This record gives sequence, C-alpha cells and structure tokens, in this order.
Amino acid sequence: MQIKAFFVGLLATVDVTMAASLPLRITSFNIRYAATSRETNERPWSERRTGLINQLKSVTANASAAGEVAMIGLQEVLDAQLTDIKNGLGSGWTHYGFGRDDGARSGEYNPIIYRTDILRLVYSEQKWLSPTPDQVSFGWGAGSRRVSVIGVFEHIATGKRFIHANTHLDNVSSQARSEGIKVVLSRIQAVQGMYGPLGVTLTGDFNSEPGGDAYGTLDATGYLTELWNSGATRLGTNQLTYTGFSTTGKTRIDFVWFGPTAENRYSAQQFEFLGNYVDGVFISDHRAVVADLTLL
Repeated sequence: MQIKAFFVGLLATVDVTMAASLPLRITSFNIRYAATSRETNERPWSERRTGLINQLKSVTANASAAGEVAMIGLQEVLDAQLTDIKNGLGSGWTHYGFGRDDGARSGEYNPIIYRTDILRLVYSEQKWLSPTPDQVSFGWGAGSRRVSVIGVFEHIATGKRFIHANTHLDNVSSQARSEGIKVVLSRIQAVQGMYGPLGVTLTGDFNSEPGGDAYGTLDATGYLTELWNSGATRLGTNQLTYTGFSTTGKTRIDFVWFGPTAENRYSAQQFEFLGNYVDGVFISDHRAVVADLTLL
C-alpha cells in the first residue's frame, strides 16, 4: 500500500509539473547579412556586431531574470556571423539550422538559437520552400533559396514541449512568398502529426506586410495568430520593423505568430519592436521583434 501511495503521489506530481504554464520570450530578428557592398549609412559587420550582440544579450538576460525561457529566430545570418553571435551569447547557447545554399554552411542561415541547459531539442528539420522541399532548391521564381527551420523543444525542468519554426520569405516573387508560407505551415502541421498536439510559435521576415500576399495566406487559414492582433500590450513607440539604414520606419514585415489559435495554448502578454540605432550605429536594417508569451 505504501508503494502504491508513493506512485500515486509521484504521478500527481508529474501531472502538476506537466500542467504548469511556461513563460517564453520569443525574438525574431533579421540581422542583415555581412554585406561587402554596403548601403548608405550601413557599417560593416565588424562595427555592427557588438551593439547587436549586446541587444540580444540584454533581451535574453532580462528573460532569464523574469523566469522566462528565451528562444531566438534569426534571419540573414552568414556562418561567421552565427559564430560571433553564439560566442557573444555564451557557451550555453547553441543553434539548429544550416546554410540555405548547400544545407551545410554556404549562404544565409535561419537559425533557431536556444540554451541547452534549459531546452532539449527533441526533433528538428530544415526544408526548402519549393515543390521539392527535401532538396536544396528554389521555388516559384524566388530570387534566393528559402527555407523553413522547425524544432520540437522540451523544457527540461517541466517536460513541457512546444514547436518553434523560423523562416525568411522571398523578396522578389509574390508567388514564392505565398507558396512558401504554405510549405512552412504544412511542415508545422506534419510535425504536429508526429509529436502533437503542441503549442506553436513562428518567427520570420515575411517580406509581406499585413494583408499582403504571404501574410494574408497564413492569416486566412486561422491556424495561427499574429502577435499584433492578439490583444497583447505593445511597448515603446516603434510600430514598423523594416527601416533600412534609417531612423524612419518603412514597413512591418517581421512577425511572431502563435497557436494553434483554436486550441488556446498560449496567452500573449506584451511585445516590442526594439530600436536598431545603437550608440551611433545601425545594427541592422530591421528592428527585432520581442514577444512575451505564456505556454498554457
């Protein structure tokens, strides 16, 4: 009877642990690749990286201090930039994702960056946004190869799991953006079929404004909710995410989405578009999107 009582108590403890909510801080940031031919007001990566890394360190340190789990989805990251960022964040951080031009180290990455002492990567995949997603490929007239990076993560302390996806849609072809986001969504739903039902977060530079091609395609499915429309509190004064190398915002094309909407797996507390002009340097031509959510 004592053994039975012990296991009943143990199962009750596990149930409570698994049911506990999990605060998350999700960041989406197009960091601007290390260009050799630069735009007006654009500094080389060697001058941008300190301010950019310090901003990411501040975001993640504040998350840890608040008891939140930090997850970072970056876009336009070259191999050397990824090394710099991980070194700057510290040895506890790693990434999943590969160069889009060869599935290894060539071309831009869309890495998901996370702490290995807090999260365990249960499943991962990188697919190309094309009719042949398992092959390094272009799709639908895209100007560049584009990818979807997805991971199933387990919070080590509680056992709670969630899916995070990260992407960067094409800047040339509207069809590539609309068809590309369909590939992203289909892959998220395929992973749900293997590991779900789980909560989902999606970060990315869509190159599509609200109501535009890719944004409208995803929004029309009703599967995920875009943060701006969630009722969460917007902090700060910035309302646009792409600025070029200027202090004036141009468009809102960088997003955090969460869901599945019908399953009410998340509550959204607040979000902010961080300034990208740091100590006299534009650290990127985009502003980071930082969201505080709770996985219920």
